[in-house]
Order: sequence, then structure tokens, then C-alpha cells
Amino acid sequence: MHAANSDSVYNVIAGELRFDESLLPQSHSDNPNDTPPLTRIPAQLSGKMLDGKYFSGRVAVPAVLEVECLGPWCGGMKSGADYVVFAEQRGQELVIRANACGGFAFDDTSKVRQQVLDCHRGKACEPAAPR
Repeated sequence: MHAANSDSVYNVIAGELRFDESLLPQSHSDNPNDTPPLTRIPAQLSGKMLDGKYFSGRVAVPAVLEVECLGPWCGGMKSGADYVVFAEQRGQELVIRANACGGFAFDDTSKVRQQVLDCHRGKACEPAAPR
């Protein structure tokens, strides 16, 4: 998992992500390479943060959704959906990356939560399929 091997600080939060979906980048059919490589979208994240051994710390925080595109392929998420996210702390900013290959946001299911908890507790890390 990229977050585990990074020098960056990540907050693991299970909850609802809200943002304006109309701001998501769209691939241009006439020239897909015109799609911007990075789009930053203001978002709101509310749910429970991984605090020690459990998802217990209630949070409702502003965040930035960074949507990366590689040519015509862009990361994507749904507003109002429940995710387990690995949000990078950059100064005062909480950043959730959505790249074309996924990796920082997962559907919030009991299986995903258990995998995160197991990994956090030092058990084998079996990565879930990213969103």
C-alpha cells in the first residue's frame, strides 16, 4: 500500500465524502490529452477516524479532492458515497487523491475496515481492490 511506504502523514477516515461532481474533469473526446493532469476540488469529509485500534474519533472536516488524469483516464469518486480514505495531511490541508489507478479510497465495507484494522495492528496487510 502506497500510504504505508510513504514519508507523508495520512489520516485514515471511514465516512461520507461530499463535493460538487460537476467539477470532476471530463475527458475531451476531440483531444483526450487536453484533460488537465490535476484537478483540485473542495470537499467535506465526515465520519470516523482511525484512532488507535478502532475507527472511533468522530470528524467533520474540509478536505481537498485531487483528481489525477493520465490522458483520457481520470480518477473518479461519487459525492455522498461512503469510503475508507487515506487522506494526506499537507500542512493545514487534508488531501484525498483520486488517480486513474485508484489506491487512496476504498468502498466502506466491513471487509475493508477489517483489513485496515488488521494491517494497522501489525497483521498481514492484504490490500483491497481500490475504488
